[in-house]
Amino acid sequence: MTNLNYLDLCSVLALEDDAEEVVISNLQSDLRTAGEKKLTCSLVACILTTKVITRESFSLFVQNVWRTRAIVGVESLEENKFILRFASEVDRRRIISNGPWSIENYLIALEIPQGLGDYTKMKFNRVSFCVQLHNVPIFGMTREMGAVLGSMLGEFEEVLDIQSGALRLRVIIDVSKPLKRFLKLRLDADKEASIILVRYERLPDLCYACGILGHPL
Repeated sequence: MTNLNYLDLCSVLALEDDAEEVVISNLQSDLRTAGEKKLTCSLVACILTTKVITRESFSLFVQNVWRTRAIVGVESLEENKFILRFASEVDRRRIISNGPWSIENYLIALEIPQGLGDYTKMKFNRVSFCVQLHNVPIFGMTREMGAVLGSMLGEFEEVLDIQSGALRLRVIIDVSKPLKRFLKLRLDADKEASIILVRYERLPDLCYACGILGHPL
């Protein structure tokens, strides 16, 4: 092919900047309903490890460990990312509320799809943990103070239990940052601080050098 012919061909095949657009609100109601139903019963999972977990291995884990009422469909998206298709919203809610989950000691971050369910925009950095706070002084043994202390760890959800010297909370943690191992509680600026120890239940693979989950050790 001559240079002239090549240039002519390129001009014919020039790409358009404006792609075709589909407006969801303009779609037929049955198409919208089908899409919304799929979102309602879906989760997107990301396994936080550099080790590749196959779809077969993850599917086996889901069926054997989660023990949902009906089989959960597992579809691969990309490396260590999967769509989970639940038969009921009840099963999906139970899995969300009973986390965190891990496979082979690697944390599983679960995202509830929003809007169109564009998984490429999901960060997979927020995981709900049950957290125990120990050595809490008497002043701090209240639900109100539990909310304050929980917000120091992440996004506070609820106080689960109050026992002698300990609070048990559920908190959404940003797992892309180092986990906090203790908190300081001071009555006044000039008073001595009380050290509150933080323990995370069902904590999987963790680098104790930096406190971050799921990165190569």
